[in-house]
Amino acid sequence: MRKTFFTLSVIFFSLLLVQCDTGNKALHRKLSEMAAELNESTPVMLDRYTRFEEASVTKDNVFRYRYSVLNTSHPDSLVQQMSQSLVESIRHEFSSNPQLGTFKENRVVIEYVYQDKDGRVIRILRIEPEDYQ
Repeated sequence: MRKTFFTLSVIFFSLLLVQCDTGNKALHRKLSEMAAELNESTPVMLDRYTRFEEASVTKDNVFRYRYSVLNTSHPDSLVQQMSQSLVESIRHEFSSNPQLGTFKENRVVIEYVYQDKDGRVIRILRIEPEDYQ
């Protein structure tokens, strides 16, 4: 009886791990497709200072947007000034845009990476699911 219970427990947990891994792979595939679609039109200037370079997905399913801050001698302070408004904008967008459902449903972490014209990282804004749910 104990051996049967142990065997069933091992089988159950193995199936659970396989199911979770399969779900992560499917999510990774979906997020990678979304990033590829965004990258079809990159790089693109979003405003006078900000160029969207690319979107990517890490192995941990973190969706990453990479931007360059240009046309300013103080990119650090510019990013600092716009950080809070960016977070508020993200919250609003997630509450009103149904196209972002994949992120909400799967509790995807999002990173906004800002770099200067030389590729030096200025700031990484990490948005946890709790920030936009």
